[in-house]
Parts: sequence; C-alpha cells; structure tokens
Amino acid sequence: MLDLSIVIVNYRSWSKLENCLHSLQPERQKTKKVIVVDNNSDDNILDRFIEKFPWVEWVENDINAGFAAGCNEGAEKVSTQWMLFLNPDTRLQRDCLPPLISYCDQHPDFHLITIKQTDEKGNNTHPYGIFPNAWNSNGLVRSLQRFLLLPDQTKKVLSSNKISFPHWISGSFVLLRKEHFELLGGWDENFWMYFEDVDLCKRAADIGLSRILLNNWECLHYHGVSSRGDNETKILTKAEVIKSHHKYIEKNFVGKKRNLAHRWLMIQKIIELTLLGAFCKSKKAILKKLKPFWHQMFFSADI
Repeated sequence: MLDLSIVIVNYRSWSKLENCLHSLQPERQKTKKVIVVDNNSDDNILDRFIEKFPWVEWVENDINAGFAAGCNEGAEKVSTQWMLFLNPDTRLQRDCLPPLISYCDQHPDFHLITIKQTDEKGNNTHPYGIFPNAWNSNGLVRSLQRFLLLPDQTKKVLSSNKISFPHWISGSFVLLRKEHFELLGGWDENFWMYFEDVDLCKRAADIGLSRILLNNWECLHYHGVSSRGDNETKILTKAEVIKSHHKYIEKNFVGKKRNLAHRWLMIQKIIELTLLGAFCKSKKAILKKLKPFWHQMFFSADI
C-alpha cells in the first residue's frame, strides 16, 4: 500500500467528483485514505455520494470557508508520509499513482510536485506560472517577462522537459510530503478562493522547497467546475480572483512596491472591465462587486 492520502475539496461539483472518484477507485486498495471535504454544498446530494462511495472518508462542513480551509481540514486527517491535494474536476489515469510515488520517493529534493494536466480536448492547460511582481498582473507583461527575462519559465520550455521547475504550481494537483506541509503551516485560509496555491509556493520558495512539474505523468482537468456553475457564481468568482490577487500583494509586497502593485492592478482592471462592460453585463457586474472592496482597501487598514 502506498504511504499516501488524497484530499479533495468539493462544492457542488458532483458529476465531476463522481468521475474523479471512479478514476481513483482502482487505486483505493493502494492508497491509505481518500478524504473528501464537502464545503456546505447544501443541495441534498451528499448523502447519496456517501452511500455510493463508502470507501471515501467524508467530511461535511456547515459553512463554505473556502478552498484553503477545506484543504487544511482534510489534511488534519492525514497520517501518511505523502499527501495529494486533488481537485474534484480531475481524473487520474489508471495506475498513475504507484509509479509516481515510487519515483518521487527516489528524489528527496522534490518537494511540491505536480504533473501535466490536459483538458477534454487533450490540450495542455499549463498548471503553473511565474510569481507576481508589481507589474506583471497583466497577461501581456507576464508573457514579455517570461520571453525576455525568464526564458526557462516559458510554457514551451516548461512543458517540453521531463522535469521542470516552475515558480508556482496549481492547487488542482499538489503532491507533497506531510513534513513539508507542516513546515509550511498549511494553506493560508485568508485566501477564500484563488492565489492560495501561488502563496503556498511562494512560502515554499522562501524556505528553499522546490516546485516540480513532472511531464511524464498526466491527468485530465476540466477546470473551473465549482466556480462556473451559473452566471452569478461566475461573477462572484471572477471578482474573487482579483480580490485574492490584492490579498497576495498585501501579504508578500512591502513599501512603495506594495502600493504601486495595488494601484496598477486596480487601474488596469477598472479600464478592462469598464470597456468590456459596454458589451457584457457580467463584466459590469464584476466591476460593481469590486468597487466596495477597492474603496475599503484604499481607505481602511484592512483588505
């Protein structure tokens, strides 16, 4: 049996969660524990899943405290050497885990590990990125930064090597040893959704823990199922991405750089959402949700 536990945080992603658990079913005899934390889906479906998948350890929350909090709650039930944080909208290939764990056991210098992820059409979703700075909150600036200053961080380079070393890896698949998770102090629950993975990797980088991409293994990732259920949810989560970016800036930047990064992010998002809002009601709604947050940020000590 693998010295491994798997933690999945779910919020109304039932159809994809079912597929995910079916993909894990062949591995359940090889994995010590599969833990699913349901973040208060509150739709009367959980009991059916508990009955259908009795080999899963279920955790039912009374509130949705966010992805990071759900991950930490699941991690409290882990006693194995290895822990895998896995999104409910992923599907693992058969017999993926035994050779992956065996390979990682041979590499003590591998700390936070992910694998190649593809969408339904087989396209690489590139579940990684470079750390934010004061300017690269804009996608074009990030691309130029990778091309001109960080050639080893381009998507082409990272996806073509057997082993790559991205700055950060997506929270959709994070494999690490329990000792390193505890050393990091877990996920930061101040991030309700988004940027908690970037923050985890930043803290790992700060203490010398590596972030590893293994392209010889891959999984399917449908991406964004919990966050794109309906238009209202899309608006909420798109606004949350920007809020979480500000929280990351507040936590990880200092002095004038912090103030500059906050203002640059706000200005470009106001321009983008205002222009697109003329053609798309949801963009206008996102901007409306963000205005009170920005007002509080610049006129209050807390974000």
